[in-house]
Amino acid sequence: MDFFTPERIAQLKALSRDGKPFVFDDGDIRTLHFDERIVQSAMRLSAPDELLVHYTQAMTGFLLLNPAPEHILLIGLGGGSLVKYCYKHLPATRLTVLEIDADVIALRQQFMIPADDARLQVLHADAQTYLHEMAAETVDVILLDGFDANGAVEELNSYAFFEDCRRVLRDGGVLLMNMADDGDTATAALTQGQALFGLGRLWWLKTVGENSHLAVMLKVTDSVTDTDLRATLTKMCRQFSLELIYPRHLA
Repeated sequence: MDFFTPERIAQLKALSRDGKPFVFDDGDIRTLHFDERIVQSAMRLSAPDELLVHYTQAMTGFLLLNPAPEHILLIGLGGGSLVKYCYKHLPATRLTVLEIDADVIALRQQFMIPADDARLQVLHADAQTYLHEMAAETVDVILLDGFDANGAVEELNSYAFFEDCRRVLRDGGVLLMNMADDGDTATAALTQGQALFGLGRLWWLKTVGENSHLAVMLKVTDSVTDTDLRATLTKMCRQFSLELIYPRHLA
């Protein structure tokens, strides 16, 4: 659907509350917003576990690298699209979600996010501090989708933060990051990621026909060859309609 018709924008503007998150229903579609400019999350009321937005579908590409992760760390709750997908399709996986905005967490029932249980824990926490203080615990996958009313969160795009991400990832782990269409975010993330994860272990992908950008950072050993990575990357691009922007030598 078109999220930015003049009528819809006018309705959203009337609901905006100084950057506070709010819910908007349009037929079968429920969306999360901080203002009228950006859709933070979208859900089909008749199919709440469906991944409606293209970039969220692409972020499940981590399953091509690890089809049975033990523990996934999700940074940014939003409307819970990825949380609900993982909860439904990965019944043996533990999910930890970090969300700094208590007002976003307060909307979880409206987006039909399951209650906390032995498998799922949604924490009101600052991701930068949480990762820095993680000691012995490690995770298989980090799904980073950290945005607030002003856009990408700068603290979640620093060398120190990505260094902590790499530290808590197990060998073979993967960090998949939504960079939206923010050029500054992409430049910083790719620069830091290249320095920490190494050549060929960072992929910059773009959704075909849209302007959503993703970064994939891989904590893999040197025994994993470019040929292996190329095969996985090719499958990911084909399955999720993605274009490889960098590194071109893997294309």
